[in-house]
Amino acid sequence: MSKILRNILIIVCIISCVSIAAGPIVKPNVRDQARKAELIDDPYKNSTILVEAFVVEVRLSALYDLGVSPIGEKPNSVSIDNILRCLQDEDNARIISGAKVASQQRERGTTESEQMIYLEQQKPAKTSEESKKPAVVRSPRPYKFNKSFRASANILAHNRIYVSFSFTGNSMDKVPAKDGMPPDAVNWQWSGTVCLERGKASIVGATQDEEKVVFLILCADIRDS
Repeated sequence: MSKILRNILIIVCIISCVSIAAGPIVKPNVRDQARKAELIDDPYKNSTILVEAFVVEVRLSALYDLGVSPIGEKPNSVSIDNILRCLQDEDNARIISGAKVASQQRERGTTESEQMIYLEQQKPAKTSEESKKPAVVRSPRPYKFNKSFRASANILAHNRIYVSFSFTGNSMDKVPAKDGMPPDAVNWQWSGTVCLERGKASIVGATQDEEKVVFLILCADIRDS
């Protein structure tokens, strides 16, 4: 009986040693497949990609006049063509911000800017009781505007570009402020991923209030060497 147990023990030890020497058996996973894909020669590895971003403000009434659905229902959802038509009239639409970055295939490009604007504001001044007209003091007030655009691009095919983007910025309302009141300002923050057709603009984000809508439009193209 002891000889049988000793033989079983020896067999178990041999199997254990073989397993340790051979290493664990692991099935290929997604990460391994991705690594192998990166090793494949990329025909676009030396290409430079230009990604452009445009922030466009459009009056809702102008879009409705073109037959655009107020809730984006197809086939009357807003399109690039609708926005371009609105931009022909400054009272209907305007480009309020923009940025562009260029980067190599699968790399990231970044552009940032900061601008300080001084606007004159009127404030009532202290006057004596004998004065009939109220005195007004004019003083400049600074407003800071920041903009940041980051984008990385990957050419999937000759006419398809995968873009990961982030755009933040702010702007001042076009309508003049009342005397003594600061102008209205708005901040934006968009980020996401999108597959763009080469050289064609696409709407990738928007914010809307009661009177207007602000669109983020991206366009990506491959620079000719």
